Amino acid sequence: MADEFRDILENLKRKGVYGSAVVDKEGGIIESDLPRNVHEDTFGIMCATIIGASNSANSELGRGSVRRIIVDSEEGKVIITSAGEDLLLSVVVDASRKLGTLFEEINKSVETIKEST
Repeated sequence: MADEFRDILENLKRKGVYGSAVVDKEGGIIESDLPRNVHEDTFGIMCATIIGASNSANSELGRGSVRRIIVDSEEGKVIITSAGEDLLLSVVVDASRKLGTLFEEINKSVETIKEST
C-alpha cells in the first residue's frame, strides 16, 4: 500500500503539484511528498481538522459529507479531498496552476487510493 501511495504522489508531482500527502482522518501522515520546510505532522492535523469542521457544518445544514475543500490563497491552493472513509488526499499547488486537469488527476488518484485500501 505504501508503494502505491508513493507512486500516486510522485505522479501528481510530475503533473505540476508542489506537494501532496495521504492523511488519515485523525491527521496522521500515511505518505507524503511535501516540501522540506513543511512540518508534516502539523500539515496532516490541519487538513484533518479542516475537513472535520467542514463535515460538521455540512451535517448541520443536512448537506451530507464533504468531498473536497479548496483553501485559496495569494500564493496557491491546498486541495483536500476525501479518499474513502478513513483517508484524505491533500494537494498543494501554485497560484498559476489551472484546476481543470488537476481535478481529473486528483480524482484518478483518489480512486486508486480507495482501491488500495
